[in-house]
Amino acid sequence: MGAGDVASLLIPAGPLQLRTSELAKPLCHAHDAVLILEDDVRSAKKLGADAVHLPADASAYASARAVLGEDTMVGVDCGASRHLAMSLGELGADYVGFSGFDRQGQSIIAWWAELFELPCVALDPCSEEDALRYSSEGADFIRPLDDMWQDEESAAAAIRSYNKILGN
Repeated sequence: MGAGDVASLLIPAGPLQLRTSELAKPLCHAHDAVLILEDDVRSAKKLGADAVHLPADASAYASARAVLGEDTMVGVDCGASRHLAMSLGELGADYVGFSGFDRQGQSIIAWWAELFELPCVALDPCSEEDALRYSSEGADFIRPLDDMWQDEESAAAAIRSYNKILGN
């Protein structure tokens, strides 16, 4: 992470999630990056993760908030649904993420950023061109392309490149 600004690390759900998270937590905290676990509220609580990332569902959100309290962030993937984003935002989600949206037409990110203050994340892997577009439309955070994780140098180069195009 010494290559530039990294806001968070989302550890995907799966059999290695808890072990990977245990290894990543000290590194994330040493670099002021938020450690986020996908879809596993109990592991997030056990590990003391900074956040949990869930599909947009009111009952799942309420359950997570009840387990984690107010000190742990709860973010949601709203797909391309304006309704879900507004609903979960009203319930108190700490951020809304958008995924699977049409990159050619009206941007849901631009719509969100114009109307709401709650941070939004472009969750689909973004090329540098997409990252620049979504950033200019008001995305607070973007997800780089997954191929950055091939090796340490690829990750560092991708972080430097995205930071450069985003003006960080």
